[in-house]
Amino acid sequence: MTEKEAKELAIKTTKYCYVLACAWEKEENNSICLERIFVKGGQEEIRLAWWKDGRQATRPADLNAVDWVPLFTSALAQGVFNSDEQLGMLKALVSN
Repeated sequence: MTEKEAKELAIKTTKYCYVLACAWEKEENNSICLERIFVKGGQEEIRLAWWKDGRQATRPADLNAVDWVPLFTSALAQGVFNSDEQLGMLKALVSN
């Protein structure tokens, strides 16, 4: 994906990146989320971020192990992971 394409597809734009897809653990802009982003001048990345009161926290995003599966399931539904990434994860799960 090019930066121009990312800019056109973005659901949110920041100084740092274009957010392409996002799944929230609980309340939007006030919990942990998994995001597919395109870093300006760079590449696509997956980011685990913690948002508090509408601002991204600079501390680690700690997530209760019980809450990981619902967040991951939501991330799959919201398009955070592309089909190649999903297939790779499935192969990793099946081989273990």
